Amino acid sequence: MKLVTCLLVLSLFSPVAEAQEPATLKDVNVDNLEDVTDDFQEYFFEALKQKGIQNYERALVALDKCISLRPQEAILYFEKGKNEAMLGNIIEAENNYLKALQLKPNQRDIMVSLYDVYYARQDFEKAIDLVTQLVQFDIRYKEDLARIYLRKGSFEKTISLIDELDEKLGKDAYRNQIRQQALALSGGDIQEKELLKQIAANPANEQNYLNLIYVYSEQGKTQQAYETAQRLIKVNPKTEIVHMALYKYYLESGDIKQAVSSLEKVIKSSKIEPKAKHSILNDFLIFVDRNPEYEAELEQAVALFAKEEDTNVNEELGAYYIKNKETDKALSSYENAYKKNPSDLGVLRNLLMLQLQAEQFENATKLSEEALTLYPSQALFYLVYGVAQNRLGAPKNAKDYLEMGLDYIADDPKMTADFYSELLRAYELLGDAKKIEKYRTLINNLN
Repeated sequence: MKLVTCLLVLSLFSPVAEAQEPATLKDVNVDNLEDVTDDFQEYFFEALKQKGIQNYERALVALDKCISLRPQEAILYFEKGKNEAMLGNIIEAENNYLKALQLKPNQRDIMVSLYDVYYARQDFEKAIDLVTQLVQFDIRYKEDLARIYLRKGSFEKTISLIDELDEKLGKDAYRNQIRQQALALSGGDIQEKELLKQIAANPANEQNYLNLIYVYSEQGKTQQAYETAQRLIKVNPKTEIVHMALYKYYLESGDIKQAVSSLEKVIKSSKIEPKAKHSILNDFLIFVDRNPEYEAELEQAVALFAKEEDTNVNEELGAYYIKNKETDKALSSYENAYKKNPSDLGVLRNLLMLQLQAEQFENATKLSEEALTLYPSQALFYLVYGVAQNRLGAPKNAKDYLEMGLDYIADDPKMTADFYSELLRAYELLGDAKKIEKYRTLINNLN
């Protein structure tokens, strides 16, 4: 049986074998090597065995012995190539694959292995030549060819091959990924050309217009982006997402009325993701920060945005009002932010500070207690509670929390001074002269 198996393997490479469609070479699986008498057979099976247990050097020794006996067997060089490749000897692997291919031309398995060598060392010209030959076996090898052209920076050739395959085999997610990579790396001109072609072929496809608008925007071709958006509106008057691009165009053009109109359409849209709405509104907030005369338009947009359940721009809005010293509006914004996300640490900190600033001491007491259940090691929340209780005439509660909070101050002289000042106030209200003197001394030592 073993002799028959080996002879069958060798026959695949024999020069006298009939060559119609090339046979596929596979690793030989030999379970038993007993009863082998012929030297060649013994060396060959030894080579297979050693390769199977990853002793590639010993496999090569055995194969060399085989070659000394039968130097015209293509499979011997093919096997040598595989072992050399496993050892990382790429040049030796290539030479052996070339020898095998010389003895057995047009052999698919050898060509594939040789192609792997060329691709691994980025010898793309040789890889292209070889994979072009492999297309005769399977048209899908053109995917490999497209991938090589992508690596070479030949983006038009890449896209052309993908188009050809899509036409013959139907669209495919993997090929589309190659296409998108080619487009992303190609620069605007190729992208523009490709998208214009796609729009001409399918004028109703909204995404192609949007992609083209993006390409024009990235290139600074503002007018072309605007004209493409208008083309889309003519094709689909109900389009909503295009207003994200139109908002930007109108804003940069100084047409604030139209910009706000597009912004409102974006916010009202059920087809646009909340994150995208958040991004565009935040962009407008930055604009208003530089142009405060449009604050009314901002508040109008925020009022619409507040109806969105899955988004929260109130924190950014609150920060804007704090910067502009509009305490009441800032407080309202952070209250709304807290309602949507009551566990957000940043929101809690800012809301509590604003409550103190607005002298909402009862609210600050309640909220700081709630905050401490979530964040028991946050010194600021103990401080806020102490300040609020002192102002409400409850110094005992204040000093209890303030003294607990001292343990959580992390090398912060300013906060330490604030704690000491509030403790001094609490003990002044309690009339504890000893403690009053203690905290006066501690405050003086900080200065």
